[in-house]
Parts: sequence; C-alpha cells; structure tokens
Amino acid sequence: MRQALLLLTALICAGCTREKAGSASAAANTSDSGSELEAPRLIPAIQNQLNLMASGVQPTDPENLTAYRNLAGDVVNSMAADLQRAGLADSGDFRALRDSVMDDLGGGPATESELDRSKLNEHIARMRRLISMYQQAMRSAGDRQ
Repeated sequence: MRQALLLLTALICAGCTREKAGSASAAANTSDSGSELEAPRLIPAIQNQLNLMASGVQPTDPENLTAYRNLAGDVVNSMAADLQRAGLADSGDFRALRDSVMDDLGGGPATESELDRSKLNEHIARMRRLISMYQQAMRSAGDRQ
C-alpha cells in the first residue's frame, strides 16, 4: 500500500510540473490544430519510474507493474496521438518500438502485468528510445513551422 501511495504521489507531482521551456516535450501546441499535446505532461512521470526501476528502488511486483503498465500505455497512446495530430507519418519504426514496449509488459489491459526481470534493462532502454523518438519527431515538426 505504501508503494502504491508513493507511486500515486510521484504521478501527481509529475503531472503538476513541466519540463524546461524549449524542449520538444514541453511544446504546448501542435502546428496544425492548436490543440494541446498529451504526452509532455506524462513523460516526466514515466521517466521517473524508469529511473526508479533502473536503480532497483522501484519494486517490480505485480501491483507496481500494473500501475506502471497503465502509465506506460497512457504515455505510448498519447505520443502516438500527438504524432498523428502533428501530421507526422509513421515509417513503422515508432509503431514497432511501441508494440515491443507494450509486449514487454504482458499485452493488453485485461492481462496480468509481467516483466521478466532479466529483460528489465532492455525494456527500460526501449521505452527511453521510444520517448526520444517522439521528442525528436516533435522537434522536427516544430522546426518545419
């Protein structure tokens, strides 16, 4: 219970903060619709979780993994929606990496969260690569304005 409370507090704090101005993930608008991007407000929370898991501080028990998987799913879906709103075509690389990231966590929302501890570092690297790919694409979209 204490771990779930800690996770919830981290998520709320991350949702209330913003990254430094000028970074692609802190951009407020897409170039075509003027609607607010979804992923930038979630990225700090997922990065925090990745850092905790990488350092071994965040336990990878089923309860924490379920919370992490839900957050990861929200981030991944938000990044995909932002890219689509920005009119950025997916060459297939983003979709393939997105699918790998979610497959690492055991599939869809109805399944129990699993993450092979021996593959934890691979998952963390994939998720970080996916975030970087998103941020780079959004930066390039901003440069085209």
